[in-house]
Amino acid sequence: MPKSKINNCHNYQTQLSAYFDNELPAWKRHIIRWHLKRCSNCSDRYAAIQQTGKLLNYLEPVKTSDYFLSNVMSRVKTMQTYENARRSVLNRIGSAVENMKSWIRSNIRAYNPFYMTGFVFGVVMMIGITLYSPQIEKLNPFNQSNAEASETHEEKLISFEVIPQDQPKRFLKIQ
Repeated sequence: MPKSKINNCHNYQTQLSAYFDNELPAWKRHIIRWHLKRCSNCSDRYAAIQQTGKLLNYLEPVKTSDYFLSNVMSRVKTMQTYENARRSVLNRIGSAVENMKSWIRSNIRAYNPFYMTGFVFGVVMMIGITLYSPQIEKLNPFNQSNAEASETHEEKLISFEVIPQDQPKRFLKIQ
């Protein structure tokens, strides 16, 4: 069976249970029905789901107490707090980095390592420039920190030469 056929069937097989329970919109049910008529593998799997559904209809429903759901949820919350307390700081940092990597991969769709290297370099450069921006006084060539420096700068400013611009030899006439 070709790989594209296997992937296509896998997409349909993941939706067969929802198709059996009438949880899909009408257009999707129509597409799955059309596929089941043409694919024996998927129709066999759907037949197994139908048999399981018939078998479950013969069983009596499970009776639970009125407080069952609230008890389960309180136990889940207790287990979550226990797990969070047990995890170390390094595990939390590692999981945060993994979550960020998966978010970047799913939202930016950058699987190219060159692109990712450039992206990370750009982010690091932006953070570095933001955190360690140079002071404007260091970049100013005419820093006037004391009186002596200002006098020498004034002398430098006065000692420029003005070169007159020659008149053009021809003028453009517009008619």
